[in-house]
Amino acid sequence: MTAIEAIMKRRSVRKFTDEPVTKETVMQLIDAAAAAPSAMNLRPVRFILMDKHDMAKLAETIDQKQPFEQGQWAIAVCADTRGYTGGTGWLEDASAALENILIAATSLGLGSLWYGVYRRAAKEPQVRAALNLPEGAECTGIAVIGHPAEKKKEHDKVREEFIFESRWCKYKI
Repeated sequence: MTAIEAIMKRRSVRKFTDEPVTKETVMQLIDAAAAAPSAMNLRPVRFILMDKHDMAKLAETIDQKQPFEQGQWAIAVCADTRGYTGGTGWLEDASAALENILIAATSLGLGSLWYGVYRRAAKEPQVRAALNLPEGAECTGIAVIGHPAEKKKEHDKVREEFIFESRWCKYKI
């Protein structure tokens, strides 16, 4: 599968099968995440790998339980902002790493979900506690990984009215 095909096929999956995913495969996803760009190459991104047991414990504390109960692995994408000198660049770094996980998972025939955490009042405190995040560490989101139990249509091409040339236009010319 080409990179473009993986990007176009990647969809949020919330239902997974019981088919196992090897730790070796999940480590490939983390390697892909670590290859994401980093502002000034400061590399603040850290990964917390969760197995089924860890995911079940997290599911006890959050509202959106199903993906964590069904997925095979979860990867929390965090950033260590202690002493970080790149402003808010860590947020882009962690987001790029998380997106790399999702695209890489699709390229391997896996399903994935971006469970957003950062600045989400209904999620952040529970996740911080479950992951034992120290002050100065931030969790951008968690990628839930598994074999998809649902099929989704791949993305369409961008709508023409969303493309502007040279400057922002209220109406397409």
